Amino acid sequence: MNVELSSGNKPPSKAARINDFMFKLFLRLLAIIFFTAAIYTWLCAIGYWEGANYRFDTMGLALKIYTAVMAVMLPVVCVGLWTTLPWGRVIWFFAVAFQSVSLLRFPDLFQYPSLVLLFHLWCLTIYVVFQLLEVFIAKKE
Repeated sequence: MNVELSSGNKPPSKAARINDFMFKLFLRLLAIIFFTAAIYTWLCAIGYWEGANYRFDTMGLALKIYTAVMAVMLPVVCVGLWTTLPWGRVIWFFAVAFQSVSLLRFPDLFQYPSLVLLFHLWCLTIYVVFQLLEVFIAKKE
């Protein structure tokens, strides 16, 4: 005779599994995008391209601070988003906030600041939609 103890947890519904899969896919795609941004930041820092704003030793002070912070923060964001752990999302929010404030404060130093801000707004909106779907699905079950 086998006795199984029930933990009281029901398996997740199909909608919950699909939402979880899509959310993890979204976070991993974001990790890839931020990885390319990290590579670009590091290439700027080491002077891969010609130009005053493309070498760390010839950058202005504001751009040096921005580059140094983002060169450290972006790889951490990539790891956190790829692993889909909650701390990765927190670091992502900090990176987005720092980059947004920098772009709004010094728009003349960066290429396409409005496109970057729109991208961040779009990604944050998608994130909120996934979180709302998760709450809605949990209430429905």
